[in-house]
Amino acid sequence: MLIVAVVVASLRAFGSFAAAAENQDTQEVLWPTKSWQTSSPEEQGMDSASLARLVEAVGTYKQDSLTIIRHGRIVADVYYAPYVPGVSHDLRSVTKSVVSTLTAILLEKGGLDNVDHSVVDLFSDKQIQNIDARKKAMTVQNLLDMTSGIEWVEKLYTPGETIMKMYDSANRTAFVLNQPMADAPGSTFQYNSGNPYLLSALITKRTGQSAFEYATKELFEPLGIKSAKWGKVDAQGVTDGEAGLSLSPHDMARIGYLYLRNGRWEGRQIIPSSWVERAKSGPVAATFGFHYGNLWWSYPEKGAYMARGRHSQLILVIPKFDIIVVMTGFLNDTEFYSASSLIDDISSAVRSDQPLPDNPVAQALLAKAVHRAAEEKPYAVVNTPELAKVISGKVYSFIDNKLRVKSFTLNFYGSDSSWVITTYGGNGNNRFSGLVGLDGLYRKSPPAPYGINAARGRWTSEHTFVMERRILGHSETQTWALTFDGDKVTVNFENTDGLKAELHGERSE
Repeated sequence: MLIVAVVVASLRAFGSFAAAAENQDTQEVLWPTKSWQTSSPEEQGMDSASLARLVEAVGTYKQDSLTIIRHGRIVADVYYAPYVPGVSHDLRSVTKSVVSTLTAILLEKGGLDNVDHSVVDLFSDKQIQNIDARKKAMTVQNLLDMTSGIEWVEKLYTPGETIMKMYDSANRTAFVLNQPMADAPGSTFQYNSGNPYLLSALITKRTGQSAFEYATKELFEPLGIKSAKWGKVDAQGVTDGEAGLSLSPHDMARIGYLYLRNGRWEGRQIIPSSWVERAKSGPVAATFGFHYGNLWWSYPEKGAYMARGRHSQLILVIPKFDIIVVMTGFLNDTEFYSASSLIDDISSAVRSDQPLPDNPVAQALLAKAVHRAAEEKPYAVVNTPELAKVISGKVYSFIDNKLRVKSFTLNFYGSDSSWVITTYGGNGNNRFSGLVGLDGLYRKSPPAPYGINAARGRWTSEHTFVMERRILGHSETQTWALTFDGDKVTVNFENTDGLKAELHGERSE
């Protein structure tokens, strides 16, 4: 009888959620164009204690933020130190899902007749190479589904990969169009960042605006998004369609909310509802158990779909629970917080579609978890060796290297310790500087044009000083290990993207 009762209760709960999803459009809809409203989880039918455990679990990874929204209200807003609220975050491949959204707007506004249009025909002004029947059959929809059939290598961003050759080319759009075909369009899923690059070029071709300019007018302004940054256009005036966009977590959530509301915003149909449905249903079988459609990943069996970017950038939409989750981070490629597990964790925190009784004890647990996340955890430091006085303020210069570092200086002045790096390039020398914490905690520097530096350092031996540097909102950590030997220094550099370099320098001042 107990098993029967549990099954019946589960069916009733499922029925209430299903009914809530079906009636979503008839309920009051909050539009966060100016700002997001907040709520306790219990007021939105969620359990604060479960969310507190999730906040703690996510914090064991290299995450920057976690935002959970139900029924249009923020129920948890977490920022893991040293990251802070209000800083635009590098989205990596979440950018692709925004380019998809811009393509949908182009379609909705009549700038594109249909997604079955031939790509070759749309770029008929180009002298496209390697044209065969397969390339002629490639459509806009194939680009959106990562089934273009273009021969492409993209995995570790090494120099020989197609994506890196694209970035090195003088005309990136032409480079992608000129690649030979490997498969018939629509037959095989292959992740290819050239596909969204072509979509960005198409937007520019049809509107006379870069994708960033078009997004600002047609997407960001209507949704109230004000944090957007999107790099520089290429030599042809095309915005990078595969990466490069930065948004704050709250603005990322606005993109998710547009999809959660089936493409509508304040009574206006921004993108077709059918576009959202394809993203949600994921008609293309992708990798690692995911499905794919319209440059969005999905788990149809879990009723969830998402925009995903390298190093743990995520906009997750769970329509059946009326939930959006946003995460940002700087994880290594070998680390990840499972999207499947996150969906399960969020779903298990949902108790009802109606408000729950107030639970001050559980809410205190959640508040404490959020507070702990914002408190930086220092690492252990050892006594500063006498060598620090010898090298402090000295400039070490380097011969040619792939990092283009010209000089490195460390200044050891207690709590005001700092670093200075100069680099060389086509536009002359550049100077970067910032504070560095020596007590195991990051020291933040005043905002610079490229962002907010946060760095900490420690001596790992009598001769080696290791500095961790971050630019807040960039999904990257740099590690600089400087080993001193008389007037010489060897620097071992590594970052989250897997770039490694060894530099050799000598004291020049």
